[in-house]
Amino acid sequence: MKTFRTLLFSFFVILINSCDNDNDPANNVCDTTYVSSAITNAFSSANGYDDIETMDLETHEYSVKINAAGEICSIGYQNPSTYTGGYTMEITNITTGISYSGVHTFSQTGLDYQSIATPVQVNSGDIIIVKRTILPGYTMLNQTIGRILRKSNYANVPYPITQGNIEFLSSNFYGTGGPVPDFGQPYIALGFQVY
Repeated sequence: MKTFRTLLFSFFVILINSCDNDNDPANNVCDTTYVSSAITNAFSSANGYDDIETMDLETHEYSVKINAAGEICSIGYQNPSTYTGGYTMEITNITTGISYSGVHTFSQTGLDYQSIATPVQVNSGDIIIVKRTILPGYTMLNQTIGRILRKSNYANVPYPITQGNIEFLSSNFYGTGGPVPDFGQPYIALGFQVY
């Protein structure tokens, strides 16, 4: 019985110690901060960006290169103060053609992560398109706005921008207007599990 308790205790210690987010391939967990930390650091106020709700177009998207092997396992977004409805969220690995598309509704009070039904596999250096499109049926144009990191001097974002293993390549806004390329960085986060 003592051996069983020791074995059970060892199992729980291993389980608890394996649930961190340090990008250690031995700890295969979905790290929700993997892309959000890169967005927050690269597009900070110290780097000349404002965090605002703007751009009244239906689709907000950006392209990114992830320089690590793994899978995109969740998506994070925050509904603007003007809209409580849903979005079609899309993640496409344009290097391999693997994609995810699903309808999600997010919190208005903070960044809200949701698991995706089919994780998107990523090889180091793959280019990913991340897209949020408001669902049909919204009633006011101001409901299409979203959280964006915009240059304080109103200049376009000088892509590419690299932060750690993430290289932000471009952004685009369109639908009922546009396209408006590189206006700002949409704050659409990705959870990533490193292999």
